[in-house]
Amino acid sequence: MILLMRSKVYLRTLLLGLTLGFTAAAALTSRPLELTAQASSATDELERHVKYLASEKLTGRGVDTPGIKLARDYIAAEFAKIGLKPGAANGSYFQTFDVAVGVQVVAPSSLKFGTDTLLRLNEDWVPLGLSASDHVDAELVFAGYGISAKDYGYDDYDNIDVKGKVVLVLRYEPPPKDPNSPFKKYPEYSTYSALLTKANNARAHGARGMILVDLNRADDVKDELLPTSSSLWRGGHSLIAAQVKRELIEKALAARGISLGELKNRIDRTEKPSSTVLRGVTVALRVRLAETRVQTDNVVALLPGAEPALKNENIVIGAHYDHLGLGYFGARDGAAAGTIHPGADDNASGTAVLLELARRLAQLPLKPSRTIVFVAFSGEELGLFGSRHFVNGIPSIASTKAMLNLDMVGRMRGNRVTVFGTRSSENFSKWVTTAAHQLGLEVRESDDVGRSDHQSFYNKKIPVLHFFTGIHEDYHRATDSWDKLNLDGMARVGDLALITALQIANAKKPIGFVSLPSRPPSRERATGQPVTTYLGSIPDYGVEADGLALAGVAEGSPAAFAGLRKGDVIISLAHKKILNIEDLTAALREQKPGDEVEIVVLRVGKPVTLNATLGSRS
Repeated sequence: MILLMRSKVYLRTLLLGLTLGFTAAAALTSRPLELTAQASSATDELERHVKYLASEKLTGRGVDTPGIKLARDYIAAEFAKIGLKPGAANGSYFQTFDVAVGVQVVAPSSLKFGTDTLLRLNEDWVPLGLSASDHVDAELVFAGYGISAKDYGYDDYDNIDVKGKVVLVLRYEPPPKDPNSPFKKYPEYSTYSALLTKANNARAHGARGMILVDLNRADDVKDELLPTSSSLWRGGHSLIAAQVKRELIEKALAARGISLGELKNRIDRTEKPSSTVLRGVTVALRVRLAETRVQTDNVVALLPGAEPALKNENIVIGAHYDHLGLGYFGARDGAAAGTIHPGADDNASGTAVLLELARRLAQLPLKPSRTIVFVAFSGEELGLFGSRHFVNGIPSIASTKAMLNLDMVGRMRGNRVTVFGTRSSENFSKWVTTAAHQLGLEVRESDDVGRSDHQSFYNKKIPVLHFFTGIHEDYHRATDSWDKLNLDGMARVGDLALITALQIANAKKPIGFVSLPSRPPSRERATGQPVTTYLGSIPDYGVEADGLALAGVAEGSPAAFAGLRKGDVIISLAHKKILNIEDLTAALREQKPGDEVEIVVLRVGKPVTLNATLGSRS
């Protein structure tokens, strides 16, 4: 997609200065008139794609919305118009799989305090989507905001025993008192305010259940209860959890001489915990949730390779086309639930560049040596479901030599673009930075893999590159609209991806894999305390397990020296129970580099105890 060059002479000089391999170089330098277009043509095509994909008609492209099928059909029609071959095993463009899109509350689900009347489901209370399906009948303990920020000297669980009990926790977090506070003001709450963080912390302290109450919405009782779908979590259930309307919980406690408002005000005024056992208050909570599953599709197309010795090998260029739909799950603004989240940058931008790359590559008179597979993934926002389904369905995974991922490439600022994975193969960094220099782009390379669809390929030991222009205030909000995109910047990212793809597709030497350090999902805002310790585990987000499954470990890492390996399921670290990546992050946050910790894993279903000396993330 060398589309931004105004001068044919500059174009020839650029391409001759890069080692693209003789096939691509001949194609791109001998026919510049056929292979280049005015910049307006590039941006016109990109604008056409993003305006449609991010339009109201596509209802946010949620996997459970009608818009996902409209987007799917649009992408397939574009692939067909370009002249690409269908790439799914059934001879079509569609690779179908099913995915959980939500949960339904089913009977028996009930809640009452002591001998009081049963509360009305969906009117007085709702189960949280992250809840386990279970029941508990136990004493109620007020645990403040349910936060343990020990580095700051704040712990709502200090000096209270919640083992086997139900904790009552406030939504959000204490207002910050000074610049050193880890807590944030609305709307930039820290990760301590996240429901999953509160639930995991309650479980870590031995609680059987958690009841959430929102005392910040006194004038907005209509929207006080969170929809169960908006609090869904697919990374492992924490404990039994529900939300109760403030009026009901305050009334129940006032009858027993307890003022919930006074307890909250004391914490907010002093920024010190005020947790207490609520004497004589018991809770009977029963929650049962059933998954809602739907079918969705990856859209797959092929551009066959031209060189007999290499055409049976391929590189994948991908972008996810799904988004948040109406914003019930994954959105950053709970108040916007029910509103279309257009997802222009995330990820209509990447899908548009994918389609434009496909068109440009298909126009080459002399095709790339290796086959190029173009994939528009679904289910990324729900947990990389589409890309995992794709890699698990490849008959011979060894035939895939690299994966290039385009996710959130629509907000270039200045000339800057971040590329994850440049060190996942020996030559990637050189190829990317050389091309970027010629294009006048400033590349920020990241040693981390990052978390998007390329992670599914990396977990299979396939080198990856993720092109990314950065997080912004509209990320996962209903305000991520197409008119805010930098179309010229998108075309420039496409130029970089095209040149890099041709380098890989035409390379005569094998494309080797290099294992990299890993970290928790990188697209989350870093508003909590940083993790300074390093283990080197590589999570496998495609495996459902009672713990954190591993796709492998980084070479030379503490995890490798301790004997952890692919297929292990971490269930405990430093005597902290591990169910998901957030648990592991929290457990590591409490340790220091150099600490020796006990790690318990399930290996072929049997517990194995290992010891690791943690390293420094720096």
